[in-house]
Amino acid sequence: MDKKEERLNHILRITTGILSQEGADELSMRKIAKAANLSLSNLQYYYKDKNELLIATAQYYFQSCAQEVTQTLNLLKAETTFSIEKFLEKVLDLLLVKGKDSEQSVMFREIWALSSRNEQLEKAVETYYKNYCIWMIDLIASFSKQPHELVSLLVPYVEGYAIMGSILPLNKEAVIKLLIKVILYTEE
Repeated sequence: MDKKEERLNHILRITTGILSQEGADELSMRKIAKAANLSLSNLQYYYKDKNELLIATAQYYFQSCAQEVTQTLNLLKAETTFSIEKFLEKVLDLLLVKGKDSEQSVMFREIWALSSRNEQLEKAVETYYKNYCIWMIDLIASFSKQPHELVSLLVPYVEGYAIMGSILPLNKEAVIKLLIKVILYTEE
């Protein structure tokens, strides 16, 4: 990783931290520059305005989520007791993030809220989700006869769980077991 890429990642981590801790209303280029130990003009060298920075932050955040899932799945594939059930259990455990105050949930809500008021960010989020669905289909196709159907079920559920998971009558483990039953039933 070269110096410029390190600097960009540092800026994006700082921005993600501010978004998840303070929300979008408190986000400003000045605040990010200060937190990143940069001058405002130096920050603007990398990101000309807040809009460009928000789009890059959303892409960075989504990319880091996909990397986390990929790393976990690679570890799982290395295990000798690999099964469809074990795969689903690990994937769902990783993807089902609940708690309105967890960093993932806060980032998810902030990105969606910002994208509802920002056409460019909305397009970036839509592009991410299209690519995310394609990635999930490829991932699930190795064990499912119906990967398109499973992704159509799981993606909205997982994303909605980030918002609603803490108020569901079942705990996370029970939800995972239920989803695995539903998935395995659709595979029959």
